[in-house]
Amino acid sequence: MQPHHTPRQLESPRQRSRAYRYDWQVQSRVIAQRHFDRVLRHGWVGRLIDSLRGRSSALLCLADIQSPPPPSAEEILGLQTVPISQICGSEGRVHDFDRRFAPLHEHIRDRWVTLAAMRSEGHPLTPVELVQIGESYYILDGHHRISVACAFNDDTIEAHVTRWPAVVQIADCRLQVAELV
Repeated sequence: MQPHHTPRQLESPRQRSRAYRYDWQVQSRVIAQRHFDRVLRHGWVGRLIDSLRGRSSALLCLADIQSPPPPSAEEILGLQTVPISQICGSEGRVHDFDRRFAPLHEHIRDRWVTLAAMRSEGHPLTPVELVQIGESYYILDGHHRISVACAFNDDTIEAHVTRWPAVVQIADCRLQVAELV
């Protein structure tokens, strides 16, 4: 009678290493799926509480605050560490995330889970793109990354920042930023 071998015993060390890495990736993705479900539920509860308090839970729309200035008026500040609490709006995804950057829809799941799994595996998130108007920031690119950073309780995020000259309507945004804290 031949001895019983498990499939892993017959594999080379290199094959076992790949199999373990794959197992870890699957496990981190399952954990990220659960994390997304929790963030989605917490976002729903937060929006319900905001509604009961008569407060808006929506991100501000950059187009409602200010139209883009001429390129000569923009100031590129480069890579900076930005407090997430100062990010109060978006260029075009105000219907996908709330003001706490919790996802609003199920269609966001795949990208969100992929980023959360990578983050939990130790991979850093790539910098987002923000516009600064006054003391407030608006997302041009990186909504999912900011949502994942919030889910991991990060206070700051790396961002490529462009400053736009402020207009009078900025006072409204500052009030919402204060509400986030």
